Amino acid sequence: MKKIGFIGLGIMGEAMAKRLLQNGYELVVYNRTAEKISKLGASNVVPALSPAEVARNCEIAISMLADSKAVEEIVYGKGGIFESMKPGFIHVDMSTISPITTRKLYNDYKARNAYFIHAPVLGSKSQAADGTLLIFAGGDRAVIDKCKDIFIVLGKKVWEFDSVEKATILKLAMNSMIATMIVALSQAFVIADKSGVSKETVLEILENSALNSAMYQNKGRTIINGNFEPNFYVKHILKDVNLILESAMDLKISLPVISVIRELYIQALSKGYENEDYSAIFKVIAELAGVKI
Repeated sequence: MKKIGFIGLGIMGEAMAKRLLQNGYELVVYNRTAEKISKLGASNVVPALSPAEVARNCEIAISMLADSKAVEEIVYGKGGIFESMKPGFIHVDMSTISPITTRKLYNDYKARNAYFIHAPVLGSKSQAADGTLLIFAGGDRAVIDKCKDIFIVLGKKVWEFDSVEKATILKLAMNSMIATMIVALSQAFVIADKSGVSKETVLEILENSALNSAMYQNKGRTIINGNFEPNFYVKHILKDVNLILESAMDLKISLPVISVIRELYIQALSKGYENEDYSAIFKVIAELAGVKI
């Protein structure tokens, strides 16, 4: 049985961990809320009391966490990976975090004769569960090769990059599209509503046009049903939007649309939607237009 470490059992992390367990991996698992580990319900799970314990018992560990601070904490903090890892250890972080953080981690691991790969993913809980995530792997090619069996279980396609920052920034670019597309769909729904046309008609037209996407259909139906149960939290997409704008400043480029979208998500936060699905942005746009939700 192949043994690897796994750190972080949020919405995506739990689904990814279960996928690995179902495909013959033994997991040494650390999660800040330890009770979540028992929910994995598998005999091939070894609970760990700290990230250091994960690193002590594994040659490769995956992390899937909320933000840069959380990733840095499991590496540098008390009971962190750096307290116990052996030479040659590989840390594969699959979170959406800052390119400044990924470069720092890459260099700091390298200085300790270990390796850091940034491999963020595109997809939601359902794709994590069925192994159809899209994976952007950045770092040393030879180290990425050692992780390919894991990536094959978790994703349907892997793109490889020769630096961690390229993978990081590409993920942010994809999330900028997610943030923009849900606003576009919400606006279309509000315009139709205000004109007396149903959201169902909007989705039907999209389905029969070149504008269609699986995201529009899936999120359109959940919006129609008033279902904002989170697959991707409002607070997390706002974090990503902020990272996108920080990266744009570093690259000396202007992203005016994302700047406006950021303000909409700040409004969503102020209305108490931070732990709802990012599609709750529809409620903000509808309220601005005086459309009944």
